[in-house]
Amino acid sequence: MLAWAAMSDQHVLDGPARPEAWTRAHAAAMLASTVWALGIERSWPVGVTALISFAMLLARSRAEWAFERRTIVPNLVTALRLLVIVTACIFVTGKPGALWAVLVIGVFALDFLDGWLARRVNGVTAFGARLDMETDALVVLVVDLELWMRGQLGVWILTSGLLRYVYVLSVALLPARGGEVPRSRLGRNAFGTLVLGLCVALVSPTPVGTTAAAIGSAAVTFSFVRSFYWSYFVGV
Repeated sequence: MLAWAAMSDQHVLDGPARPEAWTRAHAAAMLASTVWALGIERSWPVGVTALISFAMLLARSRAEWAFERRTIVPNLVTALRLLVIVTACIFVTGKPGALWAVLVIGVFALDFLDGWLARRVNGVTAFGARLDMETDALVVLVVDLELWMRGQLGVWILTSGLLRYVYVLSVALLPARGGEVPRSRLGRNAFGTLVLGLCVALVSPTPVGTTAAAIGSAAVTFSFVRSFYWSYFVGV
């Protein structure tokens, strides 16, 4: 699993996970909607696209998560995180940075909760892992877009939000010998650095915030460089 798999301890995938059809289609849709959002300088295309895409996933895969209470509860908490960030993307654009920081912290508090619940009730599933990972990737992209639209940071900030989708499509279109890289301590640390940096940037539109966001983005970029290298040259 790539760096984004380190975003949560909710779920564990069995072995190297190769992107399924939905994952590839979702990655392409998110990249296209981001281009749209940049063109009109509004983030709602990303939120609407994500809402439709995740709704399709939940509907198509309901047999994988809605058949037992032990799998329903953790995934509903993850879905709540998804709903919060999509709502923020569509309706909270331009609101005070402190509000956004609170939302981000709340979303990742729920991230901790869904992981705790999954382990508590033995509800760890491959579907839950995918839902959790893609939700985390969306959170980063939405926050990146918000910072860009505020004029606080240049378009470079979107790097950390788009690398997940670029990686998925790269592995799908140019099959790698190792598939997606397993989760690592480096990925966990890089993600934690990114979240902290983005929160600082949201509440501090100063050089301090810019520096914090840049450090977080650099850490995640390095993690993804490692992921590409592992997938294409190391993994078996």
